[in-house]
Amino acid sequence: MSEPVNYHQYGPLYAGWARLFSFVLATGLSVALLVMPHLVATDTRDLEHGPLSLALLGISAGFVHGVGYVPLLTLWRWLFSPYVAWPVMLWCGWWWAQAL
Repeated sequence: MSEPVNYHQYGPLYAGWARLFSFVLATGLSVALLVMPHLVATDTRDLEHGPLSLALLGISAGFVHGVGYVPLLTLWRWLFSPYVAWPVMLWCGWWWAQAL
């Protein structure tokens, strides 16, 4: 059995409110993508794969951070941190809001 994660050692953005924010934002963007796929592309030939891949990375990072998982490897911990997830998810929301 492993010890519980000490979130204090990872900084203030690993507090409960921050993880809740990540989870809610990732859930909202996921629902928006599933319910309104026209936000990403009106036609499969016009699909922008680069921004969509970045958006999906941000949403994934939001879920990883939101559920409280902290990867052991520093690279993965940085990639799935709120420092990466929040700007990418906020940009994603802005990008999709422009398509409305």
